[in-house]
Amino acid sequence: MADIQEKTDQFIGGDGTTLFYRKYVPGTERFRVVISHGLGEHSGRYGHVVDTLCPMGASLWIHDHRGHGRSQGKRGHINEFDDYLRDLKILIEKARTDPTDGLPLLLLGHSMGGLIALSFVRKHPRYVDGLIVSSPLLGVPKPPSPVLEAIARILSMVWPAFPLDNQLDPTRISHDGAEVRAYVQSKWVHSRISARWFARCVAEIGATGGAPDAINTPILMQIAGDDQLVSAPAALAYFDALTVADKTLFHYENLYHEIYNEKQPDRDKVLADLKQWVAARFL
Repeated sequence: MADIQEKTDQFIGGDGTTLFYRKYVPGTERFRVVISHGLGEHSGRYGHVVDTLCPMGASLWIHDHRGHGRSQGKRGHINEFDDYLRDLKILIEKARTDPTDGLPLLLLGHSMGGLIALSFVRKHPRYVDGLIVSSPLLGVPKPPSPVLEAIARILSMVWPAFPLDNQLDPTRISHDGAEVRAYVQSKWVHSRISARWFARCVAEIGATGGAPDAINTPILMQIAGDDQLVSAPAALAYFDALTVADKTLFHYENLYHEIYNEKQPDRDKVLADLKQWVAARFL
């Protein structure tokens, strides 16, 4: 849109890794949203969210996770899950202080980014004013066998960067063929994870998924009901176990994983629900 400016820049992560980020600035800023993207993708895939929230007065801050997109790091590899949290904390602090004006700040996480967002708020409850999670990684439809988990844990210790395929089926991200083609053809999308990533992510799913009572921030969960990449039942069970008073769930029974990139008119419904939730609390 004509009154939305896109800026790109870099910041330095907690261990010196250079991270790429995008900032979208509306004509009049009323609140801020930091977005944590999913596994294998990048910050440029949230155009529909930008087009929905920026006209409401949101500035959006979206970085490429380490090992993703234009950021440094071995593709799909981390040393510790907290690497993601330290990077996210730096970007949130940057958004908070640019300038310091007390505007509400929301954190939106999708898929792996949803797990990162939930983990971050669990450990840093005072940093954000609202939490939005889309199809969060709190389990997978077909859990790995105990043997595979054991092998991955051993490899994680003796060969942490050992490469694995993430086994995500691109045709299941959306019913919109154009979105699937854009995903497959993007040079910034990859399909790799490391043994250390696998082990640390499994551990974090257990830690964060097992502590829903640690979330005390107003939360919106938007769940794809026909999700074949992450477990919708695990996300729904997590929502039911949340003890925070202000919690909202939208469950889209027939949608695939990337609900913000789904086929019309379903995408409009998902984005309208997001817009309504934000407007009711922060405008």
